[in-house]
Amino acid sequence: MLLLLCAAPQSGGAEVLQWRGEGHRGEYPEQGLLQSWPADGLTAVWKTAGLGEGYSSPILVAGKVYFTGAQESEGQKTEVLSCLDAADGKLLWQTQFGQPWKGQYPASRCTPSFSAGEIFVSSGSGEVAKLSAETGQLQWKIDAMQTFQGVPGGWGIAESLLVDDRAVYFTPGGKITTMVALDRRNGQTLWQSKSLGEKTSYVSPTVIHHNGIRQIIGATTNYVFGVNPDDGSFAWSCHFAEILDAGRKIKRYDIIANSLLYRDGRLFLSNGYHHGSMMFQLNQNASAVEVLWTNLDLCSQHHAFVWYQDWIFGTSHPTRKWTCLEATTGKTLFSEKVPQVGLGQVISADGMLYVYDADRGNLILAKPDPTGFQEVSRFPIRDGQQQHWCHPIIVNGMLLLRHGDVGLAYRLK
Repeated sequence: MLLLLCAAPQSGGAEVLQWRGEGHRGEYPEQGLLQSWPADGLTAVWKTAGLGEGYSSPILVAGKVYFTGAQESEGQKTEVLSCLDAADGKLLWQTQFGQPWKGQYPASRCTPSFSAGEIFVSSGSGEVAKLSAETGQLQWKIDAMQTFQGVPGGWGIAESLLVDDRAVYFTPGGKITTMVALDRRNGQTLWQSKSLGEKTSYVSPTVIHHNGIRQIIGATTNYVFGVNPDDGSFAWSCHFAEILDAGRKIKRYDIIANSLLYRDGRLFLSNGYHHGSMMFQLNQNASAVEVLWTNLDLCSQHHAFVWYQDWIFGTSHPTRKWTCLEATTGKTLFSEKVPQVGLGQVISADGMLYVYDADRGNLILAKPDPTGFQEVSRFPIRDGQQQHWCHPIIVNGMLLLRHGDVGLAYRLK
């Protein structure tokens, strides 16, 4: 079902190719956006239902928007990739590609990744697939968790895939391997790394360039690591959980869901369930890391954070406090409960923060103020159902998100 609410902005050249954009940073380079919103909220460009249940985010490429979702088909749930026209939200095609997670929260988790005319997705049960971005034709699919005897966490596979011009990278975990590289042409194995003996995490790996060295940064339930994308050899690994939880009697949930952020040789990690945050410094040749600081106030569950100037903003789990850290020192600049925000996904664009409140479903515009939460505008997302866990994207003057079965586009100019 499609509801076109007004004339759409002209499609521009900007694109979002993967979860939370470049480097998974949640920073979008749009300019000239509204600095406050009308009292009744942003203008909806289109609303499209029928995408299947999901927590994943959209991507936008060449005037098309792609969503994953879990749908009922012949008495069974399957995951589908949907392609919509970015101008009006019209559904262009849908293709089945895998099986959703059969445990708790059986909706899609993986955000599609685009590269050179192709879409790469992983299902909640751990299948990895490649489809044509133009037609949706399934080109290959493998059950990566079964092939590599992977060990999932309690909520299935939530990894959005990392892709380059040679390979697609996936983290099955388990006793055989930690991360694998699959030939993007046919899904055949190019390499598999050594095993850390860990369950896979919910982290989407990212690639960094450090002093001319290219490295993949990933995580298992208790380790973060750097891998050589050419052969899968480990450059370094660090038992982050041991460091964060040292000297504290807290339950270890074996859960980490946020991609690490890289900037100027530093890597930032945050973990919910009271575990906290930490900043690493990579050495010159990216073969080891040093812990610069730890902080127990910002504990981001799966809602991510924004590194804006020298400040890191996010919501903390389970305290539900809006928190800002000084990136250089790890000092807490503030951590306070605010009535407007509980837990929420955070992104940034044009000098402002956007918070999609996971507790109440409000979309909030705020100033990146290191002294406290400074709300400018808000309105509720009423379409759709289930959890408000999508990370919105901002591209071509629009904010796009999904709530359950419904994809939404709002005008920001």
